[in-house]
Amino acid sequence: MKDLNLDKPSEFLDYKLDPVVVDGADAWNVSLLRQPYNNVVIRYNNVKVDADNAQITFNFNVIDTPDSSVYNTDNVELQNFAGEVLHDILDAAIKTESLKTKVTDDGNQSTTHDSTESTD
Repeated sequence: MKDLNLDKPSEFLDYKLDPVVVDGADAWNVSLLRQPYNNVVIRYNNVKVDADNAQITFNFNVIDTPDSSVYNTDNVELQNFAGEVLHDILDAAIKTESLKTKVTDDGNQSTTHDSTESTD
């Protein structure tokens, strides 16, 4: 039996994905549900994977928040939680083979997998 990790974010328990259209393109808002971030909505921008160094870099915008002086992109705890949520989203997309990637060296070449999760 698989051990349950209560510290790891889980969709529908700690966050919810909400499809949106931004500037005519499909995107995802991520509504955070775990305290103290409940009612904070973020949207990931560029997500880059550096396979050689086993690193993922990303940025995000805070779309909605009850207190922008506390919950903003400069908040280190929010950054860390956003990273944990992104890890869970990517892990799920990899497992379902729905991850869409783009190789940055050659412009816009995508992989063969269609996706509801984008690394753009």
